[in-house]
Amino acid sequence: MLKSRSLKYSVVLAISLQLTACMTTPTIAENERPQQWGKLVNKQHNFYQISQTVYRSEQPSVEAITELEKNRINIVVNLRSRDKDKFVLANQPFKLIHIPINTWAINRNDLLAIMQIIQTAERQNQKVLIHCYHGSDRTGASVAMYRIIFENWSIDDALKEMKHGGYGFHPIWVNIEKLFTPENIKWIREQLANPS
Repeated sequence: MLKSRSLKYSVVLAISLQLTACMTTPTIAENERPQQWGKLVNKQHNFYQISQTVYRSEQPSVEAITELEKNRINIVVNLRSRDKDKFVLANQPFKLIHIPINTWAINRNDLLAIMQIIQTAERQNQKVLIHCYHGSDRTGASVAMYRIIFENWSIDDALKEMKHGGYGFHPIWVNIEKLFTPENIKWIREQLANPS
């Protein structure tokens, strides 16, 4: 009897965790969406233009290459642990950069590395696409930090877009929001101002 209860509890817990992981934060209605939030390029690929130089998407597929070329993307930054880009985007004119990040372990050093790539790209008038698997969580954290560091958004505004912009943010990743402290933002700004 005890073993049966334990098994039932384990099954219920596993199902609950799976359902929670699939839940995304509610999206703000289109008519209430702030103008400065990402502009939809292609819904099928969760592909948005964030600024003149920064874009975001899910894992690019062969079908997405046309969109990347049309938007004159120069650099593709892959945040997945797997590097599918070297196969999918092989023989394409993009510079491929792989920064493997686990969503549950993302830290300020990861975000700094992405900000450094953007900083260099902007100095060279290049466009950057940032992606992970779904283009939701790791990508969302990267774009939120970009908004704060490069566009001087407040932490609250950047997190609001990250969570409610319609990109599919999963609230199970509470660790991501905890990265956005004044101390971490100051540290990233200092590193970008004084590269060693």
